Amino acid sequence: MTIRPAGSTAAPFPTLPLGHWLAQAPRILPLTDDRTAHPDGLAARALTADGQAAAEARRFTHTTLSGWNLKPVVDNALLVVTELLTNALRYGLTKPAAPPRDAAPHPLWLGLLRCRDLVLCTVCDHSPDVPVLREPDHLAQSGRGLHIIDCLSSSWGWTTPTADGKAVWAALPAAD
Repeated sequence: MTIRPAGSTAAPFPTLPLGHWLAQAPRILPLTDDRTAHPDGLAARALTADGQAAAEARRFTHTTLSGWNLKPVVDNALLVVTELLTNALRYGLTKPAAPPRDAAPHPLWLGLLRCRDLVLCTVCDHSPDVPVLREPDHLAQSGRGLHIIDCLSSSWGWTTPTADGKAVWAALPAAD
């Protein structure tokens, strides 16, 4: 898990919306015999809202899933994470005329959670706006991201938005 070490300038691990997502994750994950989900792995990373975010998210996802011996799911996860992040960058960031001086240097978070035969890929942003699956224009060059996520994942959704934002997630089937 990526948490700010003492004396570091890295972004602190947020309590919301990533924490809100973690609290809701057991409802999404498969149940064990005692009717609760027990995660087998958790990794999270703060991301800046710049041109390097997608590459960093893909690198982090590849490294994490490979470390969890989930190489068969890596390609689909990379595509899903890229689409989730692209939507967060495009629609999930507020765009004031001039950014406030105290703006968070890492306004986005990527979370990966492994539980039995699922991997939850999650991107957190500060917008209360929820994603909307729209019918894309067949000639448009964009607008298919949620359709890709829908096709590759066993389920997807978002946490209830709060003043701190929301988490958009996709559950991918994983095999060892």
